[in-house]
Amino acid sequence: MNTKRDRGIRYKGIRIAGYTLYPYTPYLKLNPIAIGCNNLPRAKYNCVTSDIVFKEKNNNSKFIMLLCVLLFLNFSLIAQDDIINIPYYTFINYNQNKIIFSADSSSYNTLFEKLDTLILKGDGQINIVHIGDSHIQADFFSGRMRELLQTFFLGTKGSRGFIFPFKLINSNNAFNLFDSSTGNWTGCRNIEKNKTCTLGLSGASATTTDSIASLYIRLRSLDYVKYDFNKVKIFQDFKQNSFEIETDNYKLKQEVVAPDSIGYTLFVLNDYVDSIIFRITKTDTIQKSFTLYGISLENDDPGITYHSIGVNGADVDAFLRCSLFSKQLNELNPDWVIISLGTNDCYSTKWDKNIFASNLTSLIKKIRIVKPNVPVLFTTPSDNYRRRRYHNPDVAVVSEIIKKVAAENNCATWDLYNVMGGYGSMQNWLKAGMAARDKLHFAQNGYYLQGDLLFSAFIKAYNNFIDKK
Repeated sequence: MNTKRDRGIRYKGIRIAGYTLYPYTPYLKLNPIAIGCNNLPRAKYNCVTSDIVFKEKNNNSKFIMLLCVLLFLNFSLIAQDDIINIPYYTFINYNQNKIIFSADSSSYNTLFEKLDTLILKGDGQINIVHIGDSHIQADFFSGRMRELLQTFFLGTKGSRGFIFPFKLINSNNAFNLFDSSTGNWTGCRNIEKNKTCTLGLSGASATTTDSIASLYIRLRSLDYVKYDFNKVKIFQDFKQNSFEIETDNYKLKQEVVAPDSIGYTLFVLNDYVDSIIFRITKTDTIQKSFTLYGISLENDDPGITYHSIGVNGADVDAFLRCSLFSKQLNELNPDWVIISLGTNDCYSTKWDKNIFASNLTSLIKKIRIVKPNVPVLFTTPSDNYRRRRYHNPDVAVVSEIIKKVAAENNCATWDLYNVMGGYGSMQNWLKAGMAARDKLHFAQNGYYLQGDLLFSAFIKAYNNFIDKK
C-alpha cells in the first residue's frame, strides 16, 4: 500500500558555490524574489558562507532573479561559526564544539550522503536513535535535536518515532507525549536489578492482567513540532497466553512479525492522526496477560525520524541487560545511533573504570550486530555533583574513557563535558538558570542549549563533508 502524501511544493536543491540559504521553517512556499538575509519569512533564516543547499523552484529565470537580488540589492551574507543563533556564555567553550571523529569516519560519509539526497531530491528516510538516561527520558535535549534536524531544512520532517508511555508505570513521559490508561499495569525498568523481566530497546515494560485494559496516546504540539502518523508498531510479548491488542476504526491491516516469538504488531491506519486508543482483548481462555515494550509512531513521508530512548537512572550495564535490545533496534533500521550515558556509571564513588570501558564496548557490539557499519556518536556526560554537595571529579575520567573506547571502535564523540566548561561548570550553568538545583540535571533551557550545540556541531561536520566532495 502506498501511503505517501503530497506535503506541498517540493523544492529542487541547487548548490551555489560559497553561499547557502538555510531555511528554518518547513514547507514554506517561498517567493525567490523576496528572499534575502534580512527579509526572510518569520526572520528564521541564516545566510552563511558555506556550500550546502539552497532550496528554489525549478525555474531558471527565477533563479537568475534571485542572484540579482543577492548581488545587487544589498542583502548581506554573513559568515558565522555557528549555523544557528546560540546564546553566548563566557564559561562555554564554543571553540571546542565539534564532533570528534575516529581515524576511520567512513560510516559518517554514508549518513551525510543520505542526508544530502534527502535535502537535494526530497528522497529517502533517515532514522536516528538516541539512547540515554534521565537526560533523554524527558526528551528536552533529544527533542531539541529532533526539532532542529526536522525543521532546519525544507522537507526533512519525518515522523515522531519510538516512544514508551512511562506514565503507565508511574514515571515521567517525554514532554511532548500524553497518555492515559484504564486497567491495572505493572512496570519493570532496566535499572531494577532485582527483577528478572524481559526487556527490549526501551529499557522498560508495562504488563497488565486486565483483559479490558486500554491505552490512549496523543502527541502534544503546543510550542513544538506537530506530528501525525498512519503506521503504529506495537512492540509486545507474543507468548501463547498473551492477550491481543486492537484499535478502533482506523485499522486496515494488522501484521504480526515473528509470530509466537518476540516482534511487533503493525497497524496501518486509514488516515493520518496524532492520537490513538488501543484496547486489550481476550480472545481465548488461555490468555492471561499483555506486556508492552514500546511503540513506534511512523509515516511514509520522506524525512528524518528521531527516536529517543531514555530511562531515569540508567547506566550502560542497564541496557546490556535488555535481551531484546538488538532485535528491536533492528526494526528501527538506524542510520545513526547516539549514546548519552555515563552519568550514572560514575555517580557512585565505587564505580570501576575497567568494567565501564568493557560495558561500552559490549554496547557497541549490541548495536553493530544489527548494522555493522552504522555511525555511532557518544556524548560525554555533563559536569555534576554527587548528592548536591560534592563535586564529582570522575566525570572527567569517564569522559576520557568514552573518547578512548569510541576511537578504538571507529565511533565519534561529542565532548559535552568539555564544551559546557569542564570541571566546576555545572555551578555556572546553575547561576545562569540553566541547571536544576540538584546540580545533576538541567532546566529545559539548559537542555535546549545542549541540543543547539550538538546540532551546530553536526552541521559543521556536514559542511566539511560537502566541502570535500
